[in-house]
Amino acid sequence: MSENKKATRAHNLLKIGFLVLLGLVILLQMFNFKHSMLKSPVTYLRYLPVTAESVTYWFVPMVFGAVYSKRKLRFNEGFRAWCIMEATLLLYYFAFFAMEPWHLNAWRFWGMLFPVLTSTVVMMTGIIFALLVQPVIFDWQEKFSYKQSLIILSALTFLGFTLTAGTYQINYSLYGLYLILPFAWGMFLGKIRFTPKMTVWAVLAGLFTFAFVLVGVPGFNAVYWSQILAGHAITTSWNYQFLINVTSPLIFVIALAGFAVTRKAIAVLEEKDLDFLIPLIVFMQAPITSQFVTSFKYGTGSRQANRLITMLIMLGIATLWHWFYERYLFRWKPIKRCNAFLYRTKSFGEVAEGLFDHLWSWIKYHRTNLSTWAFFFVVSFASFLIESDKLRIQISTAADVNAIVWILGTKFGTLILTTIFIDALFTILYFVTTRYWLSMVTTTVFVLGWAIANKIKLNLRGEPIYPSELSEAANAGSLLDMIGGTKTLILILVALALVIALIVFLEIKFKVKKRGNWKRRGLWALASLGLFITPLWFNHQGSIIYRLNRAFDDKQSFRNPERDIQVNGPILNFLNYIDLQIMDKPENYSKSQINKIYQKYAKLAQTINKTRTNDLSKQTIVFNLSESFMDPTTFPTIKFAKGAKDPIPYIHSLKKTTTYGTMLSAGYGGGTANMEWESLTGFNMGAFSTSLTPYVQVVPQYKYYPTIGANFSYSSAVHPFIGTYYSRIEDYKRFKFNKFVYIGSKYKIVDQKKLGTNSYNSDFTTYANGLRQINSRKGGQFINLISIQNHMPYNNWYPNNPYAGKISGDLFSDGDVRTQAATYIMGTHYTDEAVKKFLKQIDKIKKPITLVFYGDHYPSVVSQSYTSKYPIQMHSTRYFIYSNKYARQHGAKAKLASKTNYVNTSDFIAMMLEQTNSKVTAYQALLTEVHKKLPALTISYTDDAGFTLVDQKGKEVDPKTLTSSQQALLKDYEMVQYDMTAGEAYALNIKGFYTMKK
Repeated sequence: MSENKKATRAHNLLKIGFLVLLGLVILLQMFNFKHSMLKSPVTYLRYLPVTAESVTYWFVPMVFGAVYSKRKLRFNEGFRAWCIMEATLLLYYFAFFAMEPWHLNAWRFWGMLFPVLTSTVVMMTGIIFALLVQPVIFDWQEKFSYKQSLIILSALTFLGFTLTAGTYQINYSLYGLYLILPFAWGMFLGKIRFTPKMTVWAVLAGLFTFAFVLVGVPGFNAVYWSQILAGHAITTSWNYQFLINVTSPLIFVIALAGFAVTRKAIAVLEEKDLDFLIPLIVFMQAPITSQFVTSFKYGTGSRQANRLITMLIMLGIATLWHWFYERYLFRWKPIKRCNAFLYRTKSFGEVAEGLFDHLWSWIKYHRTNLSTWAFFFVVSFASFLIESDKLRIQISTAADVNAIVWILGTKFGTLILTTIFIDALFTILYFVTTRYWLSMVTTTVFVLGWAIANKIKLNLRGEPIYPSELSEAANAGSLLDMIGGTKTLILILVALALVIALIVFLEIKFKVKKRGNWKRRGLWALASLGLFITPLWFNHQGSIIYRLNRAFDDKQSFRNPERDIQVNGPILNFLNYIDLQIMDKPENYSKSQINKIYQKYAKLAQTINKTRTNDLSKQTIVFNLSESFMDPTTFPTIKFAKGAKDPIPYIHSLKKTTTYGTMLSAGYGGGTANMEWESLTGFNMGAFSTSLTPYVQVVPQYKYYPTIGANFSYSSAVHPFIGTYYSRIEDYKRFKFNKFVYIGSKYKIVDQKKLGTNSYNSDFTTYANGLRQINSRKGGQFINLISIQNHMPYNNWYPNNPYAGKISGDLFSDGDVRTQAATYIMGTHYTDEAVKKFLKQIDKIKKPITLVFYGDHYPSVVSQSYTSKYPIQMHSTRYFIYSNKYARQHGAKAKLASKTNYVNTSDFIAMMLEQTNSKVTAYQALLTEVHKKLPALTISYTDDAGFTLVDQKGKEVDPKTLTSSQQALLKDYEMVQYDMTAGEAYALNIKGFYTMKK
């Protein structure tokens, strides 16, 4: 082998070895060592990851600078680096979204497309800008001597450190501009000759500096916190890690030592070799990296082995990608043309002028499409504003915000998605009519008209238009009467005439030339039709359409319809309801099967009724949902200090005398209406195939919906709060409730009393209004009584709170959590007092009254993240069923003998009927069997769908252990629930199924 070949081989090996080693150093920083190493028992190791990161920020640009120091670059080099970065990001993000689609969101999508604007890869941003200004640095270094250049670079290094007080963070693209400095250092170092003596001194300086950093950072950490504790400083006054901040001269010295050691390898690198490092930098810095790399498991059982394998795979990918873009990327015509243009230009002015000319030409050519899109964006925004309440949006029960600012600031993705759908409608009309203005005006009128129609319904009924209501168009006459009758019709006709006149005028006066041939327009129209099919998968969790829809921030809560339409707009809000995933259709579901179930349980009802003596309709039944009420003594890990009194002594005392136990909730910190729905209907949330809110997604599909209230000649609801949540106003009408008392209703809320600084009406107010309703009628009635006092947030409402400072436990280590817990617990104490007063009051009434009291869910005090550790405990609330003296004297039981320790909200109907000794219908007989013969049913606490079965000791039951008769019973129950939630409601037409035969 010739000497030249040996030298070339040695150079290649040196080059490859250096690139692989540097690549591994870069990739090592994909893993989150900064936080894990802070827990190291060895103090001096805790700050190594931050030191390594800062050194990498210096060393990599220095390498780029040294390699690009040999000639004056043209502007296309920065563009070339950007192209590689952007292409890598596209592939990287698409791979990530394909493997973990639930992480797809609008911001990540924009970060992939606009990495510089969104600070996605800050190091590469700095390098790209360094490549752009390289000609200026090159000329500057040619102008000055080495000594002058050294002085200027050293001064800039110290100046950058002193001006930032060591607080500089390279986390945004703007801050990445600092990396031009190490790039300039690299250009300078690449031109000087390192003597052996200089190398030795550089290495010794680097080692000494590294040792100083290891000792100095923990030392300054101690000084920093002592000053904070002494009140001589604030946490933002300076950075105790300033010695290893990226601007620190000490970091430069360490990087310089690394440069001196590897200078021979750097010297043999060619400019195209550095392209290999760009994908690795992307892998290191992209925001998705930490989630992506930790998802790979190779069955090694070792985290370190997994990390090494991942790094080697990334190196392999970077190698393949290097080959790909060399062969294909820069041969793609758009990139090739742009690259050639930037290569020809010689100044920033020419670049700016050329880019402006090209952009302006593109805008002029596409001006019709761009102006159309911009106009529809405005229309989209207007449709959102129409749904607002006088340009205000209620973002929580306690706060509202300016609609304009909030929508533009937080719902931009939803606006874009709405605009896409509006434009799709226009595209279809344009293809059919071939008239631009006809399509444009028709689309605009339709969108704004749809928004106005939804707003009218919101004002009239507190809910938007649902897809199931489109059939109401057949009742246009009666609908028109609701909104003004003949006058409204005349206004509509006049408006239509004006619209037609406007279309004719625009088509004649401002004729728009068609773009593209009919085939091209046809393809776009076909794609637009396809877009309107996608809502069929909006609610299919896990589907690609579901993920893409969520990425645009279209997140329907299905809890507050008014707020949903305000934050998602009338278009998307409607589309979100098109295909609701409610329940999987049971096998053999049919009208005849429902009839068989009726016959089966009608016979069982006859058997049960032989021992029952009371008529339910002649009694007063109160279902009392107590907002966020649970037994505070059952909080996981909670401990009360000595002297702290039992917060709910009266309710605890009821355990001995009345039906009492634990209710399994289907929610945590929210979802009130779901438990309310379970209690009123006897259906169970665990039967649904996905998470939903029946009040919003199920009940509106039916004109009449059966509840326990249907068994009475008079039923009502009382809620001393806003009535619009969860579509209660309209749903109670579907329940055939005779009255709904709420703030703002035509019925007055009496005795409004607030406790401390709590803005909600107290439980004393709730029971005062409940008592008023009880006394308002002589015969039997049903009352759905909902409190609000203990609703979140828990902002230290009660002065002189005896529980403040008296709470401890593993889940209460945070001071804010302890304060919220103390506030909540004091609220439960007030509830206890109100319940005691209420029960004494109803005991004095000479008619049978039974109260079913239950807390709907845990308060959002303890983080929901702990529910995986305490799934049943943190879904357990307190309930009791109390029959007054008169009821007990007339056949009601004081206390049920079995199956009371753990129940679900859906068990309350059967339990109440048994306690009141009331006769049952066929459906109520089924509920009685479910309560008696099955474990307590609730939602799955580990999966998105399915039941959790819980025995009377609070332990989960394996579904496989159910007997064949239990499984058959469960199937009957699910069949009936399907019929009344996703089916044809066959049972509604069977007399005696839900209510007694008359």
